[in-house]
Amino acid sequence: MTKVFFYHNVVDRLQAACDLIVKSFAQGKTFTILVSDPERERFIDRMLWVQPQLSFLPHCRADAANAAETPVLLTSNTELPHLHTERLLNLDDDAPESFAHFRNLIEIVSQSAADRANARQRSRVYKEQGCEIRFIDMVKPAE
Repeated sequence: MTKVFFYHNVVDRLQAACDLIVKSFAQGKTFTILVSDPERERFIDRMLWVQPQLSFLPHCRADAANAAETPVLLTSNTELPHLHTERLLNLDDDAPESFAHFRNLIEIVSQSAADRANARQRSRVYKEQGCEIRFIDMVKPAE
């Protein structure tokens, strides 16, 4: 069963996503990033080219020829072959239809009312599917 992690209360959802990807990559983890909005995809792509500073985080579109060897994949389709199934980072506003293919699903929720409302709806979908859900408040210090 997919475990779902909601990182909430972030100031900037996309910047927080990049920070999480960089940190996880440093630990040797792979990601599939679901991002259907072209503007969001361009932003994430740009950020991964320059973060961490003076570095490059290897990433590409999931349909690229070298996708199987690349640790971070960007896609609007979670049904493609060669996706990393350990972690799915959802940057769409709706719950992914095929999230059950992934071991972990990561949701990042900003402080905006619209983003929080969308996240509550996604949370209901995951609960209805019987997923284990964990909420991590990014403002409160970790215990």
